[in-house]
Amino acid sequence: MEAAPGYELDKEYKTVYVQPGKTIEIEWENVPITGQFQIYKYAAEANPVTGDPAGTPLKGAVYEISEARSGRVVDYITTDARGVAASKPLPLGRYKIVEVTAPAYYQLSGKTFDETLEYSGQIIKVSDYDKPANLKVTITKTGNKQLMAGDSMRYDLTVANNSNVALENFFWHDRFPTDCATAKTITTGTYNARLYYQVTYKTNYNDYRVLAANLLSTNNYAFDLTAIPLMQGEVVTDVRLEFGKVPAGFASVTKPTVVIQTRADLANGYQVVNRADAGGQHMSQWETGNTAWVTVIVQLRKPTQPYLPKTGY
Repeated sequence: MEAAPGYELDKEYKTVYVQPGKTIEIEWENVPITGQFQIYKYAAEANPVTGDPAGTPLKGAVYEISEARSGRVVDYITTDARGVAASKPLPLGRYKIVEVTAPAYYQLSGKTFDETLEYSGQIIKVSDYDKPANLKVTITKTGNKQLMAGDSMRYDLTVANNSNVALENFFWHDRFPTDCATAKTITTGTYNARLYYQVTYKTNYNDYRVLAANLLSTNNYAFDLTAIPLMQGEVVTDVRLEFGKVPAGFASVTKPTVVIQTRADLANGYQVVNRADAGGQHMSQWETGNTAWVTVIVQLRKPTQPYLPKTGY
């Protein structure tokens, strides 16, 4: 006469013969009352990386469907080549749908759909749009514009992931001008996201080796590069900070610094060029930024005996 909540009523009549001393089992199969969700995924804007124009159906977007009241996840669905994802049949009720993985070279839409299945066989269709992943990494460096030969100077750096997506294998790297100077110290600076990273260094004799690991990005560390055990004639040529995965907007707070000492025999007007770069990876796409700072060497002339006019008788 009445089905269990959430199930269709089975209106089939069954004929049953009751026999003395025997128990007769009668079985009905009730079909759940269900509905379905269908997601249609599109590009919100033209994507310069993939070449997709705005409105292109997007494959590979993953959506999570959960019960609105309990939060229990009931299904994951992925858009196909037509940009469409369909859920399995779901009991009537209220659900929340959110994108958890964006298609390649797109960012998550950030939208949550709050939908309710109200009757049997209902199909709720929703459209969602993702913006392209814009990749941008910046690094800047400043130092002395002029310097006397043999003096030390400090460079200040800023580093940022200005992309709207996270980047893998993020780093910044400084190559010292070893033709005219010696690297003395570096400070790592601090950053606006809490994560662990390592510092590596390279010499004219060896490839990159670890200088320090498990460094916390919210702490500022200082390293004396002249204290590194080196062979005769070996010098530190490069230093690299390797962060792994960093979020969108990752940036230095306290500026990293590099100190070098120039050679005393540099000629007047010699240009000391220090270069640095930073970068990270999204999917298979690398994005990098570069910077350089030029310091001009100034040699002061030795004072000469001033010319005095002859006076007197």
